[in-house]
Amino acid sequence: MVPPDLQSTADEFTKRYRDFLEQDNNEADGLQVPDLLTAEEQVKALVCALGLSMLQTFVDVRREQAKEYRQPCTCGQTPTVHRNTRWIRQTPFGPMPIMDPYVYCPTCHDSDRPLHALLGTDRQTWSLLVQQDAVDLASDESCGKAVQKLERHHPGVQMDRSTALRMLHEHGNKARDFINEKLCEARAVTELPPALRPHGAEELEVQFDGGMIPVATLEPIEVPEGQEPELTPVTGLPKRRKVCRWEEAKVGLVQVPGEVERLYSVQPTSGLEKSFDDLFALACMKGWDEQTQVRGLADGARHIRPRMESVFDIGKFRFILDRPHCKEHLSSAGEALERYTSEPAQKWADSALDKLEAGDSAAVVDELQQAWEASGPDEESRDETLRLEAGYFERNQDAVAYAFYREQGWSTASSEVESGHRHVLQVRLKISGAWWHPDHVDDILALRMLKSNGWWDEYWDRQKTDWRQRAADLRNKRHDTAA
Repeated sequence: MVPPDLQSTADEFTKRYRDFLEQDNNEADGLQVPDLLTAEEQVKALVCALGLSMLQTFVDVRREQAKEYRQPCTCGQTPTVHRNTRWIRQTPFGPMPIMDPYVYCPTCHDSDRPLHALLGTDRQTWSLLVQQDAVDLASDESCGKAVQKLERHHPGVQMDRSTALRMLHEHGNKARDFINEKLCEARAVTELPPALRPHGAEELEVQFDGGMIPVATLEPIEVPEGQEPELTPVTGLPKRRKVCRWEEAKVGLVQVPGEVERLYSVQPTSGLEKSFDDLFALACMKGWDEQTQVRGLADGARHIRPRMESVFDIGKFRFILDRPHCKEHLSSAGEALERYTSEPAQKWADSALDKLEAGDSAAVVDELQQAWEASGPDEESRDETLRLEAGYFERNQDAVAYAFYREQGWSTASSEVESGHRHVLQVRLKISGAWWHPDHVDDILALRMLKSNGWWDEYWDRQKTDWRQRAADLRNKRHDTAA
C-alpha cells in the first residue's frame, strides 16, 4: 500500500528518530522520551499531525494541477477560475479544509469543478474510513455514545448523533443488499453439477426463533371534531405523539454439529418468508447438498415447520420440536385439564413428557382430544386451550422422541439461536431508551448480521472497491469530455 518512494522516506525518518533517541539518552538535563508510554503518546501525536499534513498537501497539489490543466470548454477557450468554494473533509486524522476551484466560461457558459476528478469524489464531507469507524461503533451501542467514543479514538473528528444515525441507516441498507447478493451466490452453487460443487457436509443443524424488539412511530393526536390540532412552534405542523409497541424479529441459525462457528440470519417481521430462504442459503455456505442430513429445531408454530420442510425438500430433513417449548405447552395443557380432572397440572405434564420421550406421542394427542370433546356439548362451548394444544401435539407428534434423539447425539433444544437473540440483536436493539422506526429496523439487523457472521471486513472492502470505481468513472468522464 505504501509507494516505494514514501517507504524510503519512512525508513529515513526512522533512522533520524533513532539518532534522536541515542542523543536523547546523553542529555544531562533530562530525557525528552523518558519511557515507552511517552514514546507511544509522542508517536501517535506525530502520526496524526503528519497524516493530516500529508493529506492537506495531497489536496493542495491536486488543486494546483487542476487549475493548471484545465480542459478547453465548448467554444475552445480555457475557462477561468470564477471562485473557490471552501468545504471541510473529515478524515481519520481530523478535519481538513479544501479549496475547491469553480471554473466558468462567460462565452459558452460551460462550468466545471476540475479538482473533483483528481480527488475522485464530488463534495463529500465524511471519509469512508471515518464512516467505517462510526458505523462500527454505532452498530454496537447508542449513536450518542458512539460519537463520543469516535472522538476519543480520533481526536479532532467531531460528529453529531444524527449524522451517525444517518450513516447507520445508509450502510445498513447497503449491507442488506450485500447480504442478499452473498446469499444468492451461495444458493447458486446448488445449481452446479455435483462434480463442481465443494465437498458436502454430512450433517447440519438449523434453528429458528422469534424475539421481540421495541419499535415506535409518531402518530397524529386525535382532537374533538371541529377543534384545530395543536401546532409545533417551529414548523407549524400538527403535533404528534410517539406510539411504542413490540414487533418480532426473526433469527435463524445454521451450524455443523460440534462446531462453534455459526451463521445467523436476522430479518424484521416483514421478512418472515425471506428468513427461511436465508436459512437455506446459509446451509449452502456450510456445505449443504442433497445428501446432507439436516435437522431443524424450532417451536411448533404453524408457519415454521412447513417452511423449513419446504426449503429443504430436495434433501434429507428431520424436524425436532424444541423441548423447552414442548414442556411449556404441556404445562398449559395440564392446567386446562386440571379444571376437568382431579390430576394436578404438573403431574400430568411430567407424565405426558415421559410418554413423548418414549415415542408414545399418539397417547398424549388422544388424551387431549378426548378431554376437549368432553369439555362441552358442542364445539363453541368446549375448552379452546385443549383444542389448540391437541392440535399442536398432533402436528408435531413425529418430532418429540427426545430419548431417541439424545441416543443419536442430536440436540433437542434450540438454545443456541435463543442465545443469539442476546448477542446478535438485544445487545444493540434493546438498549435502554432505544426505540426503532419499523421502516429502519432492517438496517440495524443487517449490520448486526454482518458482524455475527464475520462478514464485516468483507463488506467494507466492497465499499472501498465501489468508491474507487466511482472515482475512476469520474476521472474517465472528465477525459471523455475533454476528448
